[in-house]
Parts: sequence; C-alpha cells; structure tokens
Amino acid sequence: MYLVLIFSLQFYFLARVFKKNKLKTILTVIGLYFACSIFFGFILVILFFTKTIDIGVDLSQNPTPETMNIYSEAMLEYMTHSKIPVILEVLTFILIGIVYYSYLKRKWAFEAVEKEIIKQQEFLKKEEQTVFQKPKLDVYLHFHSVNEKNIHLVQPLAKVIWDECYKDILDRDQINYMIDMMYNSNKINEGIANGETWEILKIDNIPSGYLHYTYNKQDNTVYLSKIYLKSTNQTKGIGQMMMNRVLDFAQKNHAKFIQLTVNKNNQKAIRFYEKNGFRNVESKVFEIGNGYVMDDYIYKKTL
Repeated sequence: MYLVLIFSLQFYFLARVFKKNKLKTILTVIGLYFACSIFFGFILVILFFTKTIDIGVDLSQNPTPETMNIYSEAMLEYMTHSKIPVILEVLTFILIGIVYYSYLKRKWAFEAVEKEIIKQQEFLKKEEQTVFQKPKLDVYLHFHSVNEKNIHLVQPLAKVIWDECYKDILDRDQINYMIDMMYNSNKINEGIANGETWEILKIDNIPSGYLHYTYNKQDNTVYLSKIYLKSTNQTKGIGQMMMNRVLDFAQKNHAKFIQLTVNKNNQKAIRFYEKNGFRNVESKVFEIGNGYVMDDYIYKKTL
C-alpha cells in the first residue's frame, strides 16, 4: 500500500505543477490501483484453479467448505513465500503510470491549445475594434484601379511622395533610378496582367496616394508592396484607411499573413506598421542593379 501513497504523491505534484484538481488526481490514481489489483487477483484465482500455478491442492472434485479453507490457506502461503505480489505491484504501477500519465498529458495539452485559441480570439476581437475602426474624414476619398486611362498618374505621384519620404534616407540618383525601374508603365501593366492590384487614391478628386498589393495562394499571404500617401494627408487617418483596405482584402481571400518590406531608416513607416500589428521577422539586403541596394526589414502580420 505504501507504493500507492508514493504514486499518489507523484501525481499530486504533477497536478500541482499544471494547476489541476489535485484531490481528484489522487483519488483517480488510488481507484486505478484497486481496479488493477482486483483484475490481477481475478487472473491469479483462475491460474490457481486451472493448476497453471500449482499450490498442491486439487480442486477438480466438488469443493466443500473444508477444501475451500485448505485452498485459501495454501494460496496465502504460496503468495507469502513467492515474489508474485511484488511483481504484481510493480506491473500495476507501471500500467497506472503509463496509462494515466499519458491520459493526463494529452488532456492538459488539449486544454493548453484551447486556452491559446481563446487568447488568439480575444486578441483578434480587440485588434478589430482598434485597427478596423473607420476614421471619420471630412474629405471625399475614392480608390481607382490603375488602368490605361490613369496609369500616367502613377509615376509623377510616386516622384512627389518619394521626394518627401526618402529625401533624408536615399540619395537623389538612387531615388530617380528606383522610380524609373519600379513605376514605368510597362512594369505596372505587367504586374496587373499577373493579378497584382494597383490602386490610386484620390482625395477630393486629387491623386494623393497609391497602393500595390497581391495575394499569393501558395503561401496564403498578401504581399503589400507599396502603400504611399502624400505627407500633407498623413495625419488625417487616411493612411490607416488605406491599410484597412489591404486588411479587408486579405480577410476576403482568407489569407493567413500580410507581408511587406520597409527601409531600415524609415522610422515613421515602421511605427505605423508596428501599430497595426506587424512584427519584424527578418533583415535583408536586396540588390536592385546599377550598384544600388535596398537595405530593408521584412515585416509580417498574422491574421
């Protein structure tokens, strides 16, 4: 019986570590012990009666109270002088240890996963209440898909915004090179033909910003390549509305992630992305030709 107490204490401390019902754990272990003892006892009686284990008493004749007493005494004497009780105790507790601990481990794992799911759901609810809150604006906004009629607006708009955004980060030659490389009409049309989304944002019918993003089914990720807005409009909540548009697009496509790159020295943009739940996952340098590189962070948001 002392082994029962030892095992009960072991499972008590396991339950304490995992903050589970300690009394219930102890009683369950003791109950399993007695159940196993009864089972093994029944097996022993069968082995004695069938003479698989010979204890020197013949019960092939009709048993009488006297022969049953003799049989009981012989069985007790055999058990006293043999190692069977010790073996059965060891087998019992090995069985209890394997079965019950495996059950507890699986149960606690499921409970931990369930708690994590609840936490994620609560986090998403809070995030939806903040990130997806529509800013109140006193201007007229409209997104226009880039097409042959308005594609000529993209590059001049990019020049204005890049001059504001990167004047203290990149030199003039690199800015001009990157705009010519990334915003020429052929490049934009090629992206649109491949399923990429290009949009111009007009504020009171004036081109003031643009978006470029695409959904990759293979890795279930929306890649936000460009989200730019004139500096004169960046304090009005319009940038948040542009980000919400991309988030809505990702949710409609059931994307799991949104990923973007940002220049390491663009602190204003980094603060904006981190406010929206993006996290820095990698630092990478991209060669873009003509001896220039983009020294960026890769940011990712889990949806």
